[in-house]
Amino acid sequence: MTVRPFGRVVPIHIALLQLVGYSDSGFEMEPATGNARKRAMMAGAHALKRATNADYGYDAAAWRQFLIDAGDEFGYTHPYAYRAVDNAVQAAISDPDVSDALSLLASGDG
Repeated sequence: MTVRPFGRVVPIHIALLQLVGYSDSGFEMEPATGNARKRAMMAGAHALKRATNADYGYDAAAWRQFLIDAGDEFGYTHPYAYRAVDNAVQAAISDPDVSDALSLLASGDG
């Protein structure tokens, strides 16, 4: 599936982008805010758990590392969109607003 601005993504890309607050609006994903970001993060965590049978909760850095370490198993490192998606994920992990939102969800206060 082609999704702006990332190119041809696989489902695991979408799930991790959602976890870090990207909203899926058809053929485009962009950073969400407010309740839309919270819903995206919750959907992303759920999709990641369902796809991998692993559970890193709302720890985006741990999910990213798990998916990289898994190699081709879940498709995160698939070359179509990996670089663009991974750059966006790393930027989001470094964003204090995203980190705070993930921490709130992890604590149950989200």
